[in-house]
Parts: sequence; C-alpha cells; structure tokens
Amino acid sequence: MNMGKLKDIPKVDRPRERFLEKGPDALSKSELLAILIGSGIKGKNVKQLSGQIIRKFGNKFLDITVDDLLEISGIGEAKALQIVSALALVKRFYEEFGPKDNIVLSAQDAVSLTSDIRDKKKEYLACLYLNARNALLKKEIISIGILDKSIIHPREIFGPAVELRAAGIILLHNHPSGDVTPSKQDIGVVNKILEAGKIMGVNVIDFIIVSENDAHSFFINIQTTDKKTTHYISDGVQNSLFDLLETEQPTYTPEIKKIHKVYFSPEDRVKPGRFQLQNRRFLGNKYKLLGFIEDIVNEKCNGFSVFCDIFAGTGVVGERFNEKNIKVIANDFLASNYIPLKAFLGTSKIDLDETEKKVVLLNSLKTDRDNYFSEHFGNTYFTLENARKIGAIREKINEIAKNENEKVVLITSLLYAVDKVANTVGHYDAYRKKLDTTQPLRLLVPDFDPENNLNNEIYQRDANQLIGEISCDVLYIDPPYNSRQYSDAYHLLENLVTWEKPPVYGKAKKMDRSYIKSDYCLASAPRAFSDLISNAKCKHILISYNNTGESKDGRSNARISDEQIINVLKTRGEVDIFERDYKAFTTGKSNTDGHTERVFYCKVTK
Repeated sequence: MNMGKLKDIPKVDRPRERFLEKGPDALSKSELLAILIGSGIKGKNVKQLSGQIIRKFGNKFLDITVDDLLEISGIGEAKALQIVSALALVKRFYEEFGPKDNIVLSAQDAVSLTSDIRDKKKEYLACLYLNARNALLKKEIISIGILDKSIIHPREIFGPAVELRAAGIILLHNHPSGDVTPSKQDIGVVNKILEAGKIMGVNVIDFIIVSENDAHSFFINIQTTDKKTTHYISDGVQNSLFDLLETEQPTYTPEIKKIHKVYFSPEDRVKPGRFQLQNRRFLGNKYKLLGFIEDIVNEKCNGFSVFCDIFAGTGVVGERFNEKNIKVIANDFLASNYIPLKAFLGTSKIDLDETEKKVVLLNSLKTDRDNYFSEHFGNTYFTLENARKIGAIREKINEIAKNENEKVVLITSLLYAVDKVANTVGHYDAYRKKLDTTQPLRLLVPDFDPENNLNNEIYQRDANQLIGEISCDVLYIDPPYNSRQYSDAYHLLENLVTWEKPPVYGKAKKMDRSYIKSDYCLASAPRAFSDLISNAKCKHILISYNNTGESKDGRSNARISDEQIINVLKTRGEVDIFERDYKAFTTGKSNTDGHTERVFYCKVTK
C-alpha cells in the first residue's frame, strides 16, 4: 500500500532535503510538519496530509491536543503524541528562555507600552495580556470612545484572555483632557472587570489611566502609604487588584440546602406500541430528578406562564411543565435532540394513525444489502442485520414522509428504536467489545398530547445566541458540566439524523464535529456562562450543576466552579442552593462516589 512517504515525493520537493540544503526558513509550515509526520495515508501523501492539518487548525495549531489529531484520518496515537510533544517542548523552552524585552513587572513597564494612546483625542481602552511570568502575550484595543460600564462587556476583555491562556491582564485607558483622576465611569468599569476577572479566574493586575504627560495606576494608589510598591511581583508573589481590594469586597456564600426527601421516578404509562420522551438513554438525563426540580420551581416560582429549557437535551424537564396554560421554550443545538423535541413538544399537528401505518411499513423492510450505515457501524455498534435495516429505514423515511412534520416524527421513532439495539452503554463514544445486543430493530409510535403544545417554541440554536432573542418567566439551565462533548458521545445519532453521509474516522467512526462543539466543555465555560446570565430576560433562574464526584479523569471535572456560578448569579439577584445525593449516568469511565446534584436558584432583581 502506498502511504505517501517523504521518499515518494520528487527529490526537489522533499522537505528533508530542502531543510538540509537551505535551512528551516526555506520551508513552509506544512513542510516542516511533514518532516515530523514522516508518512501520509492511502491516496494522500505526507505533504497533503500536513497541509490539511495546518488548514484545519490554523492559528490554533499550537494548542492542538492528541484528541484533536486523532480525529484526522491517518494520524495515530503515536504520531499525535510526537507532534503534541514537539509543540509542548518548544513552548516550554520559549516560556523559560524566550525574549525578555516585554516583561511587565511594574506600573512603569505598563505605562511604557501606552505611547500609541496617550495623545489620542478620543478615549481608548487597551488591554495587556500577560502569561504567568508577566511576559506580554498580546496588546489589544478593546474600545474607542467614552468609557462606560454599561457599554464595555467583560467578554470583549476576557475573550482574548481565554484564547491566549493569559494568566493576568492590565487595562490601559487614556484621558484626552490631561487629567488622570479616575472618573465615576472609570471606577464602575474597574469594579465590573474585577468581578468578571474573579469569575473567569484571570488576574486583574492593574488599571492605568494615562494622559500625554501623566499616569494614574490603581494598583499603586489603592495601596496604603507604608506598604506602597510599584512592582507587580514582590518576593516572587504576583500582586493584583484582587489582593488590594479583598478587604473591601464583602463575600457572600449561600448555604446549601440539603434535600433528603425520597423521590420516586414517575411511572411510565405507555400505550402498547408507543414510546414516550424519556424512553431513551442520555448523559445528564434529568428524568429521575424531575420531582426534585419541580419542588424547587413550585416553592420559588409562583404563577409563571413561560418556562424555558435552554439546554433541553431529551426535553424531559420542559415536558414536565408542558401544560395548556404554560408556554414551553425548548432548545438544543444537537439535531438528534432537536428532532425529538420538535416531535414531542412542537406545535405542528400530526396524523398519528397515518404515522402508525408508515411505522408498520418501515418495520417490514427487509434488506441484505450494505449501505452507508452498515458499512461504518455494522458489527460494532450494531449487528450487521440491524445496521443494514437502520440505513435502509433512514433512506425510506426521506421517500415516504409526506411533509417535514411527519419526517420529524418518523426520524424520532427511528432514534428511539436505535437506542434499544445499540451495542453500547448508552452513548456512542465507544462500542462494547462483545457484540451481544442482538434483538431485532423495532420502531414504535411516539405517545404525546399535542393539545399542550399550542404555544410552544422549539429551537436548534446556540444557547448564548438565542438568549438575547427570547424572554421567559422561568429560565432553566442545564449545560454540559465537564469537558466531555455531547457531540462526541452522540456523533452517530447526529450522523443518522442529518443523513449527509460524511466521512468518518478512527475506531469509533466519528464524523467531523467541530461545528457542534460546546463552549461549556472548554476552558471558556465560565465566560460563556457569565455572558448567558447577563443577557437573560427572565424572572427566575434555575441552574442544574453538580460536583462531578471525585473523578480520576480530569475530563470529568466540572468546568465551572460553585464560586463562579454564585458570583455570576449574584449579579442578577440573591442565590439559593439546593442539593441532593444522586448517582449519575456517566460515560462509564468516571468514579462518581460522593456525587451530588445541585440546583442554583436566583430570583432576578437586577
């Protein structure tokens, strides 16, 4: 098999030879990477493969992970480790021995970097992003014009901080008048940024006001006279405005109300041949917590008429409050969740008798031919027979559905049937080694009451984009808790629903999922959460989150801390916390002893 090695490339184009002859500066980034990779894959030589990687990750190349590289066909674990280790080594040396000319150790150092804004006729706000050694990573203009806390949003400052993995920031602001005395607006902005910095875990080192001939450092001027220092690092310890203002910032930690009430799961009263919304396995499913959540809503949220479940998942929480006099807004940006939400909670009327006839037709399909689905997922996630039938049924649905609403219901029926015959532990991050789930595929008809859905709204949107376009009485937020992406766990269902038949990669046969990655699984989760809450138009906020137990795998640890959740919610009102012990459904890799489920409640007053 021709794997497209470097030696197979014409000699004049071989990166190794050109490197030895002309040095590294003569090579492109993809050519340098080709030397590291060494060989390509069938149908793609090593230069083409390296070019694909460079294009895919672009300016985020230095931050790629082993998992990122394993998603690329032809890159195995050993090669991925080799590339990531090389990048880590370079960054380590650069951190230790890199240029020292932009180390910002004092207010004077920071002021020396303000020459471009000191004499401006308009007000500018700039930000210095520093690493753990106070080396300048980047300087960026945040805004031009009058500085006001109502205009400056923390995401404009902390967004780049997260991307750059900055340890600290210094804000620089000019006063065209020449008077560097802080105004009320300046102080308001400083307080807002400090609050956001605590939430984001980014050190706010200083806020400096400059004019053409003068400067005012908050860091210096807040200090008491006998301890005043101009240096940001003293005795090897990083100082910041957090430390100086610590005694002036009252702390507020709400008590956790431990709930010991025993809740029984609601009984499934399903008609023969039918299925209900909760009848599938899903990570983070709140079905067994519905009583706990409902009690909190009943206690805290009187007389509401609009309930929004903005990270709906299976939709069981929204469905619990789905009544004729209550409008439910349900949203999830995964297609494999949006489609069932639309089927069970959507406003379109469905002829279930007609649907039942088509379900019978789909169940009667027989095929011994391979198709896209069986070729990729047969004898792994499903028996070959079931995989062939799943693919055939999905094709048939496109043929027989008389309209989009009927198509939604039939796809939902297929999704729920697939869950019953999948050779998995309830998700598709991997399949079980032993293929012993051999029961035949059988579709059922969804069981729901469309009379309750007349005013509902169903969305497939990014929650942070949707939040500014809707309003509700009760906002229920159940975001991903850790770094495990739902798009990784349910890639197969996304593939089946969208049915675009994309290439799949790796042992788990995952398609490209870069477009459905959640910020709530990344280091930027606190920033995304803060942005969501600040833009929410509602009367009550409830957030389901948990302590994620004691996980041996760092990927299972919570992305947003209790302190960050509380601090963000405090910007909108007082906070109550309710907690109960709960054994979670996990990916099977995490020890969740001591796991508790929490609901943070905030009555919105700000």
